[in-house]
Amino acid sequence: MNDSAVPAPRPDRRPVDAVIVGAGPRGVSVLERLVARAASGSRPLSAVLVDPYPPGAGRVWRRDQPPQLLMNTMVADNTVFPDGSVRLDAPVDTGPTFSEWLRGIAGKGHPDSTVAEFAARADDRHYAPRRVYGAYLADALDRIRAAAGDRIRTAVRTAAVVRVTPLTAPVDSSGAPAGYEVVLDDGDRLAARAVVLATGHLDAPAAPPRREPLHLPGGHPTDYALDTIAPHAQVLLRGGGLNAFDVLALLTLGRGGRFGEHGYIPSGREPHIWITSRRGVPFHARVDVPGVTAPVAFLTPERVATLAARDRLDFRADVLPLLLADFELAWYDRVLELHADQLPDPGALRRALAEPPGPDRDTALRAAAPAALRLDLDAIAEPLRGRSFARSAELHEWWAGYLDADVAATTDPRVPPPAALAVAVRQARPALRTLITAGNLSGESYRRDVLGWFNGFANFVSGGPPALRIRQLRALLDAGVVGLLGPVRPGTRAESAVVAGLSVRADVVIDAWLPGTDVTTEGPGVVRRLLADGMGRPHRLAPDGTGARPLPTGALDVRPADGRVRRPDGTVHQALFAVGVPLEGVRWTTAIGARPGTDADFFHETDHVAAELLRAVGPSERRNAAAVPAPHRPLTEESQP
Repeated sequence: MNDSAVPAPRPDRRPVDAVIVGAGPRGVSVLERLVARAASGSRPLSAVLVDPYPPGAGRVWRRDQPPQLLMNTMVADNTVFPDGSVRLDAPVDTGPTFSEWLRGIAGKGHPDSTVAEFAARADDRHYAPRRVYGAYLADALDRIRAAAGDRIRTAVRTAAVVRVTPLTAPVDSSGAPAGYEVVLDDGDRLAARAVVLATGHLDAPAAPPRREPLHLPGGHPTDYALDTIAPHAQVLLRGGGLNAFDVLALLTLGRGGRFGEHGYIPSGREPHIWITSRRGVPFHARVDVPGVTAPVAFLTPERVATLAARDRLDFRADVLPLLLADFELAWYDRVLELHADQLPDPGALRRALAEPPGPDRDTALRAAAPAALRLDLDAIAEPLRGRSFARSAELHEWWAGYLDADVAATTDPRVPPPAALAVAVRQARPALRTLITAGNLSGESYRRDVLGWFNGFANFVSGGPPALRIRQLRALLDAGVVGLLGPVRPGTRAESAVVAGLSVRADVVIDAWLPGTDVTTEGPGVVRRLLADGMGRPHRLAPDGTGARPLPTGALDVRPADGRVRRPDGTVHQALFAVGVPLEGVRWTTAIGARPGTDADFFHETDHVAAELLRAVGPSERRNAAAVPAPHRPLTEESQP
């Protein structure tokens, strides 16, 4: 019989209960929550995870990336499984934390040598290569699929979802909602009763690098065409955040350089890298002292609840005075502990700190603290403000001292004032998230105060790289591989604003940042296509005054209580959900993962969606079995530091 005459088997077009678009940490967590909540019944559920990258790790944590790219949080601060601290009305404590998993690997080994070597030497304060965390996530997905048993049949598709559209007919004879057609980039189409978008960061528009000079636009560090950069080329690295440190690692360690006891040992294949940023300096190192907390006396849970209940909120007028008072409390608490002998009257400083926010408090603090010990947020935010240097070598010398002081402050177990401030900034996130996501903050205030000031300040002070990266940067400076341009003059790209006559004729310009979340911009991806198809709409915040236009935040609009995607008319889809980064304007700090023991909001978000998805997919007896009470805490709160 001729094989060509045998009809090819037709693909199975029976609908699945859920398609999860994105198999990174949030997609894995949605599946874990579905497995935890799914009731045993006559008909098992079915779910498909779709991702163009390896399942579990997704794009950010994929296991084929260079080992020089590190996580930005310590081993102890990561998990994809909820634990007993997570207040859910559903099973929890379902798998190991990252730290527990590594201890298991240390005892039994792992086929990936990078994983095995790191597990053998790591402790909870180490920063793992991202590919090691990717191995943890892949193992977590395997555990979750095995735990599903006969409750949820799971499959994984390696493809990208390009479109989600409504099905035009019911998917079964029970009268259940029609559901959705999920179109893949390989041409296949899946029918699903429910869809969860867990897509992570939006892709930038596809564009070839520009030349004269070579310009590499912002993106994921592994997406830069760094192999096109010749040794000894002059590189202008724009940005001082986490992406910039990743690029530095790839252009130095990734080219065979080594950090030794006496500094950096070049391979000879490195380019010469000039760093510039808006502030002129890179982000501060993360505080490398475990178990540190900051006192809170003003932006308390009770005050946060009162503010969140208002009809309208202005961040600058209503929130900022309380927030700054807590920052002052954290700073001066350490001044009193470490530098009381330099104060004219420690009691006066304590009394000033007890005053409510306002002009009287400000005056009392200035009188009680000498200038050298005073908290000056403007000086912290702009370290080069008012400075100028006659020669590049003078800026080099200043920068070396700045980096040394940063490492000393963030690794000192006594927690000096700058480290205490960083802790206070990170610790304020749950309260601020509650207020920002309550929906009563005006668009103008969100744009001016949150996007225009606090996000950048908070990331600069408390969201930087491990102290190890700052030490390495210091060594690169001494080795002559890196130079500091500082902020550039307005209207120029490579002319220093702080060193007269210093400019760089760059062979390569690298924009070392991820594009911001904005679903309305041109570019690829299923989330943007959803809007183009009239399936969703961008999120907007109400204006301050009548007649003014609402402010687009760049996020995909969802109903905050359950993550259901809103249609252009404001109604919500019955079974189309979204979680994570594309919701940044609806929620806040959506790129943050889950920290063990903190009742992390990460799990509340994915658990809400899982519970609502189970209610939506039917049949009726399964909807009843899965209808559990709402989680203990609303999604507008966060316990992750």
